[in-house]
Amino acid sequence: MMFKSTLACLALAAGALTASPGSSLNITPTVTDASLSFGEHYAVLNLDLINDLVAAVNTTQAGAAWINNTATWIDAVHKQTPPPLSIFSRIYFSNVQRPEIGPDTPFGQAVASLGNLTESSPGSQLYPAFKPLENWDVIIQKARYYAGAGNPLEEILSSQKIDTVILSGLRTSGVVLSTAIRLFDLNYQVYVISNNTFETSSTYSSQNQKIILEGILPLLPVNVITIEQAIDALSRSGPAVY
Repeated sequence: MMFKSTLACLALAAGALTASPGSSLNITPTVTDASLSFGEHYAVLNLDLINDLVAAVNTTQAGAAWINNTATWIDAVHKQTPPPLSIFSRIYFSNVQRPEIGPDTPFGQAVASLGNLTESSPGSQLYPAFKPLENWDVIIQKARYYAGAGNPLEEILSSQKIDTVILSGLRTSGVVLSTAIRLFDLNYQVYVISNNTFETSSTYSSQNQKIILEGILPLLPVNVITIEQAIDALSRSGPAVY
């Protein structure tokens, strides 16, 4: 009942606005502990940072800020000694027939704008600002909102004895929300970096962003932090076991 009431209040407060991208400049973090640490068994998840999706936001001021924040975070993670487990997800299908989706499915309609992306498609490649460490970071394919659908994400996290995950990605109401809920259900300590999540442009983008990061996730509870908190926590985390 509390969950429904929170959503209703936030939705009513949103009102009708013009289309705009959903950024995270004024999101209230749920973590206030100045000694925040991710421990030693943590993994960094960078979700769906592919060309076709980033192209929808990289021409806006809010989108440019999100790209800069996310790239800054990834670079900071890579500077750790040793770097923790970092996993990048890419959306693409086995072939142009999109066998993972099937004809006329609800999810097929949701990703219709992506066309028939395959592993070699330019649009399915990671955006150049986001650079994985060669022979270190993990890149996985996905064809659903949840980052672990149809790939070894959960097997990797379990095998590496991960207990904490830190999420960044595009978009907040898709892969970020779906993955945060699923990994919370699997007993992971989940952190979402608000500055590193983004809603593509629609009438209620900014409101959806706020509802998810300040209304839905904290009720689970999933931890919502700023990029400043995340980078500061790195200095107290590890050395990562990977």
